[in-house]
Amino acid sequence: MAIMDASEVNILAGSFVGILLTASCFGVLTVQTSTYYNAFPNDARPLKLAVGFLWVLQAFQLASCTQSVYRWSLANYNNPSSLDWGTWEFGIHLINNGCSSLTVQTFFAYRVYSLSANIYIGVLVQALVLLQFGFGTAFTVKAYMNPEFKVIVKECTWLVVSWFAIQATADIVISACMSLLLRRRRTGFQKTDSVINRMALYTISTGLITSILSCSLLAMFVKHGFLVPELTLDMLLGVCYSITMLANLHMRTRLRARLATPTPLELIGSIKKRIGQNAGDHRNVRLSAYIVTFVISGR
Repeated sequence: MAIMDASEVNILAGSFVGILLTASCFGVLTVQTSTYYNAFPNDARPLKLAVGFLWVLQAFQLASCTQSVYRWSLANYNNPSSLDWGTWEFGIHLINNGCSSLTVQTFFAYRVYSLSANIYIGVLVQALVLLQFGFGTAFTVKAYMNPEFKVIVKECTWLVVSWFAIQATADIVISACMSLLLRRRRTGFQKTDSVINRMALYTISTGLITSILSCSLLAMFVKHGFLVPELTLDMLLGVCYSITMLANLHMRTRLRARLATPTPLELIGSIKKRIGQNAGDHRNVRLSAYIVTFVISGR
């Protein structure tokens, strides 16, 4: 059997680690999806379909990546030169990444439009989303036409650079727009503003995860092509997009609970209202107000 060189070992190592991490993230996504359908049965049908579509995409992504690793490491165990070529399953996972980012970024673009009520802002954000998807699709087609890794790196670098750069830009623009629009929605009431701040924090955090991942992929591809941990991050990209969308949907549970929980001032105000309605229980109500204040203050 021929001895594998360092680049071939890197392909197997990167893809194997990518499979393990993708499988772990897919387990998280499966739990998120199941919990979502139980927690939000009244959500709009398009949103429910989008969540189900993302789960199916990631299931197919995991299967296609596993099949690629099987072909490279087992089916062609005695043929190390096969590691110079991408499989058709490898090409499928690329378009899966594009479809995942398209779905998730479109979801956030619609949120930007809903918050701004400005069609021009919504169209601008969605144009970035469609542009990155177009570059991703073009790259996948080129990779199918000539799947040799050396040729892909030589002829398609500009496509990959454009894809990941626009993808990261779209994530940053969406996060910035959501954050600014949410800040403009502040009301001056402590509880409402606290919820809005938390929403902005969630939006920025989830947007940063995908944008940092896209920037890391871009840097690694430019420096190493497909021969190092770029494969690992590339396999994770689609499932990370899906997880960020589900995380934002599940965020509503905590925010609703936060809105439903009365603040100390609201509790005391409610007690004072009862004082006016029932003067006979004045002494007991004053005692209740003191106890509530004492407990909440943590003294």
